[in-house]
Amino acid sequence: MHRAEITIEHPKAAIIESTVRPESKGEFPKTSIIVSRQDDKVTIAIDSSDINGLRAAINSYLRWMDMAVTIVERIGG
Repeated sequence: MHRAEITIEHPKAAIIESTVRPESKGEFPKTSIIVSRQDDKVTIAIDSSDINGLRAAINSYLRWMDMAVTIVERIGG
């Protein structure tokens, strides 16, 4: 099993969490994803039985989190 955790800290963490959480229900074969938040930190825990699935999930979540942060900062959420 391969595992990665991505954590970001942002004052609007609740908005960012609510933006990426629906994606955790998506289809990443052989991969499980848990989205959690504590205070100003959002953490994405990714477990995958193969390294390619882990890489794909990491890349997707990094893009989605970057997009969420960019939007929140531009519109002031």
